Amino acid sequence: MKAKDWMTRPSRKRRRPALCLRITLAAALAGGAVRGVAAQALNPDTSAPRDIGTVSAAGNGDALSAPPAPGTAAAAAPSRAPLDATQPTSLVGPRFIDRAVIPTQNYDSIIKFTPSVQNVEPVGPGLQQNFYQTIRGFSYKQFNSTFDGIVIPGTISSFAPQSGAYFMAHDIGSVEVDRGPGTASTTGYATFGGTVSIRSKPPLDTFTVNPYGTIGSFNTKLRGIEVDSGVIPRLGGARGYLDLEQVDSDGYLTNTTTRRINVFGKFEAPIGESTLLTFGGMYNRSFTHTPIGATLDQIRRLGANYGLNNDPRSQAYRGYNYDAYSTDFEYLRVKSDLGDGWVIEETPYTASYYHNGIVGLDPNGTTPNLTGRFFINGRATALSNAVPGRAVHSDFRDYGNLLRVTKDTSYGQARAGLWFDRNAANVYRTNIVLSRSNVSYARTVAGSPYDYLYHANLTTYQPYFEFAATPLPGLVITPGLKYTSITRGLDAPINQGTRVRAKYDRTYDALQPSIDARYTFAKGLVGYVQAARGFLAPPLGVLQTLAPQSLSPQDTWNYQVGATWQTDRFTVSGDLYYIDFGNRIASRNVGGTTIYFNGGGAVYQGVELEGTARVTEGLLIYANATVNDTHYKFSHTRLAASPDRTAAIGPLIDRDGFSASLLAKYIGPQYGQDTPVNAFKLKSYVTADFAMGYTLPILNNRKLDFRLNANNIADDHSPIFLNGTAGDGKTGLFFTNAGRSVFFSLAASL
Repeated sequence: MKAKDWMTRPSRKRRRPALCLRITLAAALAGGAVRGVAAQALNPDTSAPRDIGTVSAAGNGDALSAPPAPGTAAAAAPSRAPLDATQPTSLVGPRFIDRAVIPTQNYDSIIKFTPSVQNVEPVGPGLQQNFYQTIRGFSYKQFNSTFDGIVIPGTISSFAPQSGAYFMAHDIGSVEVDRGPGTASTTGYATFGGTVSIRSKPPLDTFTVNPYGTIGSFNTKLRGIEVDSGVIPRLGGARGYLDLEQVDSDGYLTNTTTRRINVFGKFEAPIGESTLLTFGGMYNRSFTHTPIGATLDQIRRLGANYGLNNDPRSQAYRGYNYDAYSTDFEYLRVKSDLGDGWVIEETPYTASYYHNGIVGLDPNGTTPNLTGRFFINGRATALSNAVPGRAVHSDFRDYGNLLRVTKDTSYGQARAGLWFDRNAANVYRTNIVLSRSNVSYARTVAGSPYDYLYHANLTTYQPYFEFAATPLPGLVITPGLKYTSITRGLDAPINQGTRVRAKYDRTYDALQPSIDARYTFAKGLVGYVQAARGFLAPPLGVLQTLAPQSLSPQDTWNYQVGATWQTDRFTVSGDLYYIDFGNRIASRNVGGTTIYFNGGGAVYQGVELEGTARVTEGLLIYANATVNDTHYKFSHTRLAASPDRTAAIGPLIDRDGFSASLLAKYIGPQYGQDTPVNAFKLKSYVTADFAMGYTLPILNNRKLDFRLNANNIADDHSPIFLNGTAGDGKTGLFFTNAGRSVFFSLAASL
């Protein structure tokens, strides 16, 4: 597929979800929506919907989980620990997202200042996907990302979602980082390393048209419009919104263009006196010229912003390195209060991911171009200095259902549920001659141009039960048990790695007990202790060998203790954690064959502190600091991409429509590789972001919002991530911090 065709020639597979989404979103906008998961007391002539309760440890209407009062430190904090948390948690709320986050950014950008988090965005803020993210040293492949409580499906090989192909900041109400496996009711493929929980923003009460736009560095342009229906009395108080936005940018790295269109809609409506229906839907199309990293020599000679070049004789030519993504995500939630303490919630959903890309064989490496005789369409063809590359394709359709049931009793709240998920994917990669219109080639007359071609599926069942007991006032003890069963299926005419036919099925399962206790010592002062087992099924790679081994799934035992204290003037939280990582899956090469095996384990341990203090009215100071030790049990080698400490600090102003913040993030030293020994050491670095804005009221409660953002204001160009090696297997390819950038945003609520 040529670069210019990415929006004009969608496949038949892509049109179906897109058309369905457009129809449902149009219906949602026409019908309107209610605000929140449930609204308050519904009357036929009013706009106040009925509260049907929440699923919380203290039962319906848990006061600990109520939003903080305006003007308090908790309300303005960039990140805070909720009082109802039973594990180390940081919540980034709507006020910080509205005032300090650049509209181009994704959900992974929003949490970058929270404790123990590092984020890799070499192209610029939200421009292309996040190339890597860790929490306490756990990579993005080892923790869950959820949207409105639903697990965002990832590539079938490793569970990791493509953050730049789903939700954007303008549609996000809050993001919560749970640094632990949670309770039994925490569903997902990889509760192993924690959960990043994204929640969509609620619809507005009144009819509103919200045009908005951003311009800034790297020739970045964002334009969008959101329309909220407001309350529609004839539909019993239903409300909804539809949001359409487009982003274009050249990117910080040379020749790394991004073009993106994103549509999101939400519809909520009461049905009768005790049921709430919620629909959410998203459609996204992205096209990027994607970098793969540069060598240290290239960074020194060509600059820290070198990504791709303009030489059509080079494997790093921008026209030979691009990706086109098409995704959708839809869910329908029905939540009902059945009376007598019973609440039931049913959420069927579906999502898809279609990716086509072209990449040079060894961009920024030293692998020579093709010279000699090669077979094209079965015929020997002489090539001279022809540019080799690969065409890649991967797609999946995911669907599932999440059922939750709660029952309030005089002893506490009982919770049970079942998560089912099915993901089916098609993946292939072919060798092509980039300088000859991407024609496929083979090295021998009997050879195949395919490196691999396979179909894979993933089926997950996860039932759970837990009971939040309240034996004493202020004390909640929650024991629970979850069972996880994940079945991988592989049908490969040409298996990746072996290039021979393979057909395998493997099931990995585990019981995951958990127990936590939360005690409210006084108003605003809460402590907790937790022990829980995490689980992570082996990657698809274990089936992509000549003789797959029967491996135990990776697991963790998490032990955590912490406390949170909140008053109007400050919020402070801290925790200690120890994580025993068992059954670590490792690999080695024997006679050209990759063998996977359970290779011991690792230890994650540390301390985390976070707090915000209100110095005076409208002026606050935020800070966090962590010490994170990760090492393999027997060698004491540090885990790769795992900084030994992180910190953030800075002042914030939030008063009379004016807001400003200056936040600095410190990432400690780390290594790019950990096997067989630590290698490619990366030094510590600091970046600082500035944000300033003003809200101007206009007639009839309408407003204009002005925002100025400056990221990496010190223009730090430190190498921050090793993105593998070049074709020689030993020369590192690095990403650096994106250079200083400035963005101006204007939005109106009319």
